[in-house]
Amino acid sequence: MKTSFGKWAVCASLLCAGVAFADEKEADDCLRSKIWSGYDEGWAVRTATTTTLKSEEHRVYLVTLYEGNEYKISVCGDKNIANVDVVLHNANGDELKRDESTDREPIIIYTPSETDTYYVAVYAAQLAEGKSESGVAMAVTYR
Repeated sequence: MKTSFGKWAVCASLLCAGVAFADEKEADDCLRSKIWSGYDEGWAVRTATTTTLKSEEHRVYLVTLYEGNEYKISVCGDKNIANVDVVLHNANGDELKRDESTDREPIIIYTPSETDTYYVAVYAAQLAEGKSESGVAMAVTYR
């Protein structure tokens, strides 16, 4: 009989206590802190999500942004990532804005000139040394 106890039980049975798994909760807690502090500045949440990314892996999210609103796209990575990037594309795939930081918490701010569909790409540019995956959370807020 084969029993599944999840990755933690498997890891413990293999004596691999040094292996670090993605921590989506850590990334989500960081992002929620940013969202809550943004309320004081008039920001409201448009969307928020979490995922696990491997090295050089990305996720693309479809969002509708409305003319006249200011948008802030915030990302938080867990301790397993050294650099996460965020890029905003228009409906044609043209790059509109990219974060220029080399860190775990990039932010870009954008005010669209027209209401349209946009794509937010979150990219695991560099994991911390020895790590195989990272928990990453992304939110689009507006005011």
